[in-house]
Amino acid sequence: MKHVPTVETQSLSPVAADRLRELVALVLERNPFHRARLEGVDPDGELRLTDLPPLGKRELVADQARHAPFGTNLSYPLERYTQLWQTSGTTGPPLRVLDTAEDWAWWRGLFAHTLRVAGIRPEDRVALAFSFGPHVQFWAAQQGLQELEAMAVPLGGMPSVQRLQTIAEVEATAVWCTPTYALRLLEVAVEQRLEGALESVQRVICTGEPGASLPAVRSRIEDGFAAQCIDHAGLTEAGPFGYPCPAGHGLHVLEEEFACEIVDDELRPTALGQGGELLITPLRRTGSPVLRFRTGDVVVNTDARCPAGHEDRWLPGGIVGRTDDMVVIRGMNVYPSAVEEAVRRVSGSGEFRITFYSEPTGLDEIKLEVELEEGDGARRLQDIMRQQLGLRVRIVPVTPGILPRPDGKSRRVVDDRPVRAGAP
Repeated sequence: MKHVPTVETQSLSPVAADRLRELVALVLERNPFHRARLEGVDPDGELRLTDLPPLGKRELVADQARHAPFGTNLSYPLERYTQLWQTSGTTGPPLRVLDTAEDWAWWRGLFAHTLRVAGIRPEDRVALAFSFGPHVQFWAAQQGLQELEAMAVPLGGMPSVQRLQTIAEVEATAVWCTPTYALRLLEVAVEQRLEGALESVQRVICTGEPGASLPAVRSRIEDGFAAQCIDHAGLTEAGPFGYPCPAGHGLHVLEEEFACEIVDDELRPTALGQGGELLITPLRRTGSPVLRFRTGDVVVNTDARCPAGHEDRWLPGGIVGRTDDMVVIRGMNVYPSAVEEAVRRVSGSGEFRITFYSEPTGLDEIKLEVELEEGDGARRLQDIMRQQLGLRVRIVPVTPGILPRPDGKSRRVVDDRPVRAGAP
C-alpha cells in the first residue's frame, strides 16, 4: 500500500487538503520531474505546502528542451495521454503540455462551471473569437459549452468583418475573446457601419490577458456592446483556475480544485491589501501536474467577500498585471495594464503603444503614443497618469487608425532601454 504523506494545509479546506496529500504521494511515486525536485521532501513526515519548491515556466521549458519532445513531467506512460497543447509563446519559448482523458474531463467540467456562473444556459449561442490551433483556450471553451448543451459558434480563420457578420446572422448571445479583441471588434463595427451586428450579444466573456477586471476597460466594452463584460482566467500549465464573479466583478479561485497563494518578490505571503504573484497548484490534474506554479499573474490579497455570496477566494480586481510585464521607472513599479486603465478612462481614446527608453542622463522615461480625438484628451491623460502612476509620462497623440491592431493578445510594449552591466 502506497504511503500518503500528511500535509499541513491550514488555509485549505478538508477536501483540498486531502487532494493535495494524494497529489504529492502520486508525484513522489510516479513523476520523474517532480521526484527529482522533491528530493529533500520526507514522504513519511509532516509536510507543509510551503515545503514544496515553487515552479516556474522556465524550468518546465528547460526540462522539455533536455528531454524532447515532451519532457519528464509525465506521471503515466505516454500512451495514456490523449491531448496535446502548446502555450502561446508570448512570454518565452512555447511549452508542450499533455493531458490524459481524465485530465481533459476535468478541464471540460471546470469550463462548464465557469460558463454556468457567467450566466450561459443551453439556449445560448456563444461566438468563440479564437484561432483553431494548438492552444487550449478554444478547445476547452467549446467542450465546456458541449457540457452545458449550449451552441458553440467557432470564428477561427475569419477576418473581423466576417466575424461580425456571423455574430449577426446566427444571433449570438455571447462572445468569448481577449479584452483587446473585444475592443477591436467594436472599432471594426464602427468603421464598417456594422454596429447593429452586436445587438443580440448579452455577455462578453474575456480571457487571455489582464483587462476585463480593470474598471475603465470593462466599462468601454460594456458600453460598446451594451452587454455585460465578464472576466475569466486560466493557464495551459495550470488549468482554468479563475471563474467570474458577475455580481461583484473580478474573479474567484475555485479552492477545492486549486491551492492558491499570493506571494511577494521573495516568495513570502503578502499582507492584506498588498499585491503579489499568484501561485497555483491544480489538485486533480495529475498527468502533467504543477505544484506551486508561478503564474506570473499579479493580484491583490484581500479577505473581502463577494456580494453574490461565493465561498471561494475573491479577487475583486481580478488580474491587475503580469510580473514579466512590470518595469521599474524611477523607483516606481509600472504595469502596462495600469497604463491601459488610464488610457481607457479618456473618452475617444483608441489604440496605444508604450515605449520605455533612457535619456542621455541615464534616467528611464516612458513615451505613450495614443490615438486621441481632437480636444484636451492629451492633457486629461497626462493628469490621470500622474495621479495613477505618480510619474510624468511623455504623451504623443497620433492619428486614429495609425497604430497596429492585434487580433488576439496585445503586444503594446517596446523596451528601448540599453542593457546595463550587471543586469540580468
